[in-house]
Amino acid sequence: MSFGMLIPRHVVSHTLSKFIAIEDLAQAQATDVQTRQAFEDLSVWWESTSAALPNFRLSQDLLSKGNRAEFMTLFKALLSTGFSPGVQVSLDTIAETRKVSRLLANANKAVAAHLGRGGSFAEVVITRLSFFPEEIGAAFEEAPLPSGFRSGATPLCIGTSVAVLGTSRTKEDGSPMPLRVHFAWQSGSLLVNARDDDLPSEAMKRPQAPLGWWQEDDSKTFTLDVMSLSSAMTFNYRGVAMQTKAAWQQASSGIFAMTRGKAAARDALINGVLCIMCVRDGAPEHSTYLARTLHLDTRQR
Repeated sequence: MSFGMLIPRHVVSHTLSKFIAIEDLAQAQATDVQTRQAFEDLSVWWESTSAALPNFRLSQDLLSKGNRAEFMTLFKALLSTGFSPGVQVSLDTIAETRKVSRLLANANKAVAAHLGRGGSFAEVVITRLSFFPEEIGAAFEEAPLPSGFRSGATPLCIGTSVAVLGTSRTKEDGSPMPLRVHFAWQSGSLLVNARDDDLPSEAMKRPQAPLGWWQEDDSKTFTLDVMSLSSAMTFNYRGVAMQTKAAWQQASSGIFAMTRGKAAARDALINGVLCIMCVRDGAPEHSTYLARTLHLDTRQR
C-alpha cells in the first residue's frame, strides 16, 4: 500500500507539509499516483517553500501549477543569500521573482569568480537602505559632484549602515569586528564608506578626490556592488572601490535614475529601499565602469 493511500490528503496539506523539504516534494510525487495526488496541493508547496525561504513573503500564486515549474528554476538563487536583520522581501508575481532571482544569480556569480581568483572574502546580502528625512534635500541637488571635487560645507544626507563579515579585526572580547558599509547622498551623488571600527557616519571625513584618498596606514580595500529592488528608481552601482578608514568616497561607477519622479524617489529613500549588496575584498577587477554616475531624472516633481 502506498504512502499516499495510508495518509489522508488533508493531513498532508495541513500538517506534514510543514516538515517536508521543498527538494523532496518532486521525489515524493514520483512515487505513485496516490502519493502524487496527496502532495500536489498548492498549500503543500507553499508551506514547504516558505519554510525554506523564511525571509521571503511568497504569494501562493507563485506555487500554482501554472507558475510552479518556472518558480522552481528560480528557487536556487533565492535560497543562497543572506539578509540584514529584520529584512524581508515580498514576492507577489513571477515577474518580480525573475528580477530578484536574476540579480541574486549575477551577484553570486561575482562571488564565485572572485573566490576562484584567490579572493579571501565575498558576501551577498539583501538589505534595506534608508536616509534621514531631515537631510533628504541634500540628495537631490541638481549638480552632481564633479571629478576631483572636495566638499567642505555642502550638507550630507546620511543613511543607514550595513554590517557584513570580512574583516580580521576583533573586539576586546575576541569576537569579530564586522565591516560596516556606510551610505550617504550629497548633491545628487551617492557616497560610500567602509569601516571596521565603530566610528559613526557623522564623524567621517568629507569627500576627497578619487585619486587622493585620505586613509590610515592599516586601511584595506573592498569592492561594492549595490542594486535596488525599488520600482521608484533605477539604482545600480557596480565595482565601487572602498577604502577602510578613509574619507567618504563618491560611487562613480553606476546608474541612478528617478524613473517615477523626484517625489517618489524621495519617499522611497526615506522609507527604505530594498537592495542586493555584494561586498568582496580587494580592488575592482575591471576599470571599465557600468556608467559614470548617470542621473536620468526625466520627470522632475
